[in-house]
Amino acid sequence: MGSRAELCTLLGGLSLLLLLMSGQGAKGGSLKESQGVCSKQTLVVPLRYNESYSQPVYKPYLTLCAGRRTCSTYRTTYRVAWREVRREVQQTHAVCCQGWKKRHPGALTCEAICAKPCLHGGACVRPDQCECAPGWGGKHCHVDVDECRAGVTLCSHRCLNTAGSFTCSCPLGLLLGLDGRTCAAGSPEPPTGASILSVAVREAEHEERALRREIRELRGRLERLEQAPARTTAWALASIIDKEPRSAAGP
Repeated sequence: MGSRAELCTLLGGLSLLLLLMSGQGAKGGSLKESQGVCSKQTLVVPLRYNESYSQPVYKPYLTLCAGRRTCSTYRTTYRVAWREVRREVQQTHAVCCQGWKKRHPGALTCEAICAKPCLHGGACVRPDQCECAPGWGGKHCHVDVDECRAGVTLCSHRCLNTAGSFTCSCPLGLLLGLDGRTCAAGSPEPPTGASILSVAVREAEHEERALRREIRELRGRLERLEQAPARTTAWALASIIDKEPRSAAGP
């Protein structure tokens, strides 16, 4: 009995040591797996639930055996039954560092906490530290960056700072190129919607006038064709009359 108790105690100590070692390993590698996670703990959670199963049911009945004797036997049927199940499952829980939080209680990752929100599309990447979108600066991404005074030539002529960005303009006589930064002479302006519409209207009017003229010409041809048979008949009658002999005049 003594040796058996000592063996159980030894196995329990080994299990506890393995659990502690696994917890330390998770703590050491958690920072590489997820930023803001200080440690990960694996817990054994007991579960207790009911499950369904097919339960065999043996039903006896009488039958006729050899020699005209009555025999008793049984047949097996099944029915749905329920039973209680108890088992243990392992669940991993993440512990966030100070200044970090979970999105939901069961999350294994942590996100940084910023006391004031990051504005204009900025993201909170570390506790109270924002990563700003281009064109914005400051601790909370609330300061507009003046790109025109950054010491970098952005426009070939004039630079105008806007909220979170900038625009380029050209002096009189020059036009802004397709890149939106370079000014050049003689480059035509892209057609606007109004100009395109006016051109389309003029083309439609021209086509309508040509169509009307063509209809008038077709009507004139049709009228001439309708009058041609009558003219031919009159000409034939006139020819016949001219060829008939005229009667001599009386004494």
